[in-house]
Amino acid sequence: MSLLSAQDEQVLKQHLSAIEKSVTLLLFTQTIGGSEAGGVAKQVLDEVAGLNDKLTVVEKNFVLDSDDRAKYGIDKSPAIVVLSDGVDTRMRMFGAPTGYEFVGLIEGILIAATAQDDLEDETLKLLATVNKPTTIQVSSTMT
Repeated sequence: MSLLSAQDEQVLKQHLSAIEKSVTLLLFTQTIGGSEAGGVAKQVLDEVAGLNDKLTVVEKNFVLDSDDRAKYGIDKSPAIVVLSDGVDTRMRMFGAPTGYEFVGLIEGILIAATAQDDLEDETLKLLATVNKPTTIQVSSTMT
């Protein structure tokens, strides 16, 4: 059963038509002892990737692919790493991108695929003052 309705697919296809670069979504999951959210995350990513040929999902085993896990700094599963033309964007999502998190997934894909963001001038000025490596984490909870 599809998670996306036909109407949602049409709207997403329109948004994803702006994609200029190839985007790879690395999905780290753990089948044995892992959360059921891994299966949901895979289904969401597969459905979204099916809407544009420049989107690819590559599955990684959280336990067996330890070199990749270390390379991308993944410490929990499920995890999604966003690559733009094979380059790490440093965008990560943890858990299943459903509900409000789905919008963040789509926005992350579009930023990676177009190199455009919707940041306000004030935010860009603030970011320009950052002079050392910084990690920004955004958390959301189910309502």
